[in-house]
Amino acid sequence: MRQTGPIQARPRPWSIVLSVPTSGGTCFFKTTAPAMANDAAITQALAGEAPDLVLTPLAVDAHRRWVLLPDGGRRLRDVLEDSRQIAHWERILPLYAHLQLRTEGRAADLRSLGAMERRPGRLPELLDGLLDEPELLLMGQADRLSDAEVRQLRDLRPHIAEACAMLEASGIGPSIQHDDLHDGNVLASDGRHRVIDWGDSAVAHPFATLLVTLRSVAQAFGLGDWTPFGPAAPELDRLRDAYLEPWSDRLSGARLNQLVALAAWTGMVSRALTWVAAMPHATDAELADSGSAVSGWLRELLISAPV
Repeated sequence: MRQTGPIQARPRPWSIVLSVPTSGGTCFFKTTAPAMANDAAITQALAGEAPDLVLTPLAVDAHRRWVLLPDGGRRLRDVLEDSRQIAHWERILPLYAHLQLRTEGRAADLRSLGAMERRPGRLPELLDGLLDEPELLLMGQADRLSDAEVRQLRDLRPHIAEACAMLEASGIGPSIQHDDLHDGNVLASDGRHRVIDWGDSAVAHPFATLLVTLRSVAQAFGLGDWTPFGPAAPELDRLRDAYLEPWSDRLSGARLNQLVALAAWTGMVSRALTWVAAMPHATDAELADSGSAVSGWLRELLISAPV
């Protein structure tokens, strides 16, 4: 296999991706920032667990956080522009849930691969640390949190801790959680799907996945807003149920649905922390574009609170 054309680079604060045309098709070289999850090591390990779902790398240097991936097909986002079929997600989510089941209880292994720490029991103290760092809350100056909002978040802390304790005691253990599973991070080819970009992934309650996934599906298909404790379009409830089916022998449907709401709500803390990790090397332009994500997720945590 040899290079057949110029390399195209896509630098972002959290990663660099190089597209390399070769005689065997386009390959993609990627490295993630040190503060992010180790996409290279995690992708290699998960491809061994679920080659039907995770794109198998051509080469990996886990120490350097380098991964070389083959062309796995078109982005699902582009496929959906041609044919808007929500059924793609009905096939993806159960496969992804089974991968989470296979990695349940393997927190030490996942952390050693470079997955971030986002277990429910740690989220309250991680939130405390975030609120105690005012410079982090100033990213995105135009949309920064007010002093009143910071006080309200501190007042909300006992309720967050209670929700996290319920998740810890739920009987559904921590596992790999992609934390950015949307149609831009899924490839489709010949009726098969591959999940890519594990740079946000963490050891977390598995159900927190649905925060990003259901919100993005709702937006893509014009199904309104999805919030953890609010009513949802029937199509989104069906996707939630398809995802939860592999756990249906563990708890009742009502209990599983309750845990989805709690995991998605507390998962907003994880999303804020991921943006903190992603932005240290951002340019002024990138901060202007994405810096408000930290305050945005914390504000949503406050607004969507079930209290």
